[in-house]
Amino acid sequence: MDPHHLDIVRLAWSRELGLADDALTDRPGRATRADPEADTLRFLDLRGTTAMVGPDWILRRAERLSDRDLTEPATLLALVQDRSGRCSGPLTLWFTSDYQEPATGRPPVVSDDRGHVRELETACPPDDVTEAHLSTRDRWFTILDDAQQPVSSAGYSEFQGFVADVAVLTAPLFRCRGLGTQAAGIATDDALDSGLIAQFRAPRDAPASRRLAARSGYRELGTYIEVTVARSTL
Repeated sequence: MDPHHLDIVRLAWSRELGLADDALTDRPGRATRADPEADTLRFLDLRGTTAMVGPDWILRRAERLSDRDLTEPATLLALVQDRSGRCSGPLTLWFTSDYQEPATGRPPVVSDDRGHVRELETACPPDDVTEAHLSTRDRWFTILDDAQQPVSSAGYSEFQGFVADVAVLTAPLFRCRGLGTQAAGIATDDALDSGLIAQFRAPRDAPASRRLAARSGYRELGTYIEVTVARSTL
């Protein structure tokens, strides 16, 4: 990814975290923002530029920790062990601004019907459905088999106006056939046609998702993690 596109990604994440537009430019130090109304600490490492947003009391506890430490769930949970915290992530962040290689062979049948996405979701494990949340996205592209049944789908939502947040879901019986990569390529190309940079989030402990991102032409550039405390303990 060229420096201009990386700057756009940094701008999108700066706005997502409520920071100044230039907060994630190349410069030493960690960008921080205290939010007295928040119950979540959010930490981002984007190509070596880092940011942390959350309640002031957690920021004070976290300021002594290294960026590497802050991407570890055990470390974040230890910060809030007296406040009943729960951790989400870490997610690896992958990006591309390049079109996918044209697929060989017979073009797939692709549906843009939300009903096909929901049908596919019923065939997938609940955790996978929750992670992808495809049916709530702005656009989706579902590959149908010869019986017109959905087997794999990719979709995206706009992220701060500059980035397309892409996700993929494939029915368990049809995995390891390249269908997820094919669906991801279709969604990615559509996002690029719309003038967006494509982003893919993959759990750090999910090698299959990370392989899919790499095979779809994405490059890993960052990590995102958050820890939330129960409102009753604030």
